[in-house]
Amino acid sequence: MSAGHVITHLETVGADIASNAGGSATPGSPALEDVTLQVGVISLNRPEKRNALNAAIATAVAEAVRAHTAAGVRAILIRGEGPVFCAGADLSGGVYADDFWSAMEDMLSAIQITPVPVIADIHGPAVGAGCQIALACDLRVFADEGACWVPVAEHGFALDLWTHARARELMGGALARNVFLAGVRVGAEQARATGFSVVLDDATPNATVLAHRVARQAPLSMEHSKRVFNSPDMRADAELQQMMVDIWASDDVQEARRARAEKRAPQFRGR
Repeated sequence: MSAGHVITHLETVGADIASNAGGSATPGSPALEDVTLQVGVISLNRPEKRNALNAAIATAVAEAVRAHTAAGVRAILIRGEGPVFCAGADLSGGVYADDFWSAMEDMLSAIQITPVPVIADIHGPAVGAGCQIALACDLRVFADEGACWVPVAEHGFALDLWTHARARELMGGALARNVFLAGVRVGAEQARATGFSVVLDDATPNATVLAHRVARQAPLSMEHSKRVFNSPDMRADAELQQMMVDIWASDDVQEARRARAEKRAPQFRGR
């Protein structure tokens, strides 16, 4: 599907997980049915402007996140077309529009609120608002050319409390101050060393591989962890505590037990 400067599509993950694992069901266990796992891909498609954001693009990204969530995808991958992930807000006028910041807030909120893990493919520079997208995502993968910085002081801007708090949480307080106050650019090597970027087992910076790996995992468990991490006070949230109890009683937990006994990969259904 295409919506101007935002393109979305679905990628199917491993057609037959059970058979790929080389296992088989044991007598008395439920019959295995192939589970179609999908990753929702959202591509910023404005390479001639280095994927700079305006209100319409931010709104389209938010709508794409919600549409992928409604479609039942197991992971969402955000990337940019061309060599730049996102050059930030459109300084030619978009950033000064009355509706820009409300659209930005809605986009960042949609990324956080969706129960689906969202991954940023930082294959090139993620500047300003592009770095905010990276911060809103649950996971980030930096290619060797990836970099992240926030030149607010350079342009005389100011960003919201959430962006500062999120940067402090994910980057660490000292590095976040370096980025916001000194204009430091976080490159791939530093992002990996600090945990801001995921490092895969084989050290290959491949966001698609990570998205497919995440899509194979138990969705209820990931939703719970995402909500806990985003909760302002983990200790006071009775709903999250009950969600944890319910997950332990879920079909997915039983499926994981059967899969271990049958020496196959589990097929999680999110129930």
